[in-house]
Amino acid sequence: MNAETPIDLSLYFDPERPIGKPPVWHEEVTLIPWAAEGDRGARRAAGLFDKTWRFLPEGHCWRYASGPITIEPEFPDLEQEPERIEGRWLFGGLFYGHFGHFLCETTSRLWALDQLEDIDGIVFYPKNQLTHERRHYRHQLPFFAAMGLTEDKIQFRVPQSPVIIENLAIAEPGFGIETMIQGRPEYRAFMQANLGRDIAPEGPEDLYISRSKLPSKRGSVLMEEVIEERMEKAGYTVFHPQNHELDTQIAAYKAARRIVSLDASSLHLAAMLVRPDTKVAILNRGPTNNIEDYMAQFTRWQGRAPTRIEALQGVWYPEGRRMKKRETHATLDLPKVCKALVADGFLPAGTAWRAPTKAQLDKAVSEMSERMEAPLQFLAGEA
Repeated sequence: MNAETPIDLSLYFDPERPIGKPPVWHEEVTLIPWAAEGDRGARRAAGLFDKTWRFLPEGHCWRYASGPITIEPEFPDLEQEPERIEGRWLFGGLFYGHFGHFLCETTSRLWALDQLEDIDGIVFYPKNQLTHERRHYRHQLPFFAAMGLTEDKIQFRVPQSPVIIENLAIAEPGFGIETMIQGRPEYRAFMQANLGRDIAPEGPEDLYISRSKLPSKRGSVLMEEVIEERMEKAGYTVFHPQNHELDTQIAAYKAARRIVSLDASSLHLAAMLVRPDTKVAILNRGPTNNIEDYMAQFTRWQGRAPTRIEALQGVWYPEGRRMKKRETHATLDLPKVCKALVADGFLPAGTAWRAPTKAQLDKAVSEMSERMEAPLQFLAGEA
């Protein structure tokens, strides 16, 4: 098979059934991080080959169970002998810089560490072409450390050129998004036993997770500061995850007893850490269906469904451009949001929120237009 052969692959993924089979060891594996086939949208060529140069489909990477995001490459003509990596290594998949993708995809095979002994390190495909290999993973070292995987105990490699690995264990992915968001039992057990195991709960009991300080291209809601002010008045602490060290985020989610948040990638981490009795409410900011992932993850991991709040009035996006759903800015029906929060015990009975005035909305749209350097247009409804 070569890169032009149509891919008809899917991954069996049942969150209720254990993976059941241990990682499989291979000797003298050649890892090809980049291939001449190049990009195919979100998918690109990268792969593992055994000592006979046979492609190992187990080295495909997955975001959705419906098909891999990697393309099988041809074995390249190597101009020089690849670097040899001695020892016993676990294949980790594709190493993402974005924390949400990192958490859902890059960590998906870590469960296998529970079944492996005397591992020297974890080796990944790179997501980006960077001159210095360490730049790929240094910003995620605090996450690995929070799981007890410090550099004095385990090595990390994200090679930019082909390498030959003496012994490589390949395991099935146990996590992802959409149908994979609930995680396989081995993955859930491993993360819940290890993530933040030495970090004590510390922080306020009532937490509002905000997106208001993220770059405008990340998408959010207009006038989130109004929501923040009203939640603070009710005793909540406004929390901007990206402004805190990972240990602080973990401690805060462990300590919280009520969490209110827009749908946001920070919830993937929170779902792994909150107590079973912590109450969670998620405000859908549309127009993507990302909230479905968070609902499913909390329901499986925490054992209870969060409160889902649907109050979307519409979204704003740059005029004359194709709408990029993840970059839109929504307007929410704030009285409806308040009513839902009161009904499920997140706000005191009798609390009522007024809707912003037209002048406040016009000002917010104008300010966001300046930030995005383009006039904005409005699309009503859920788009």
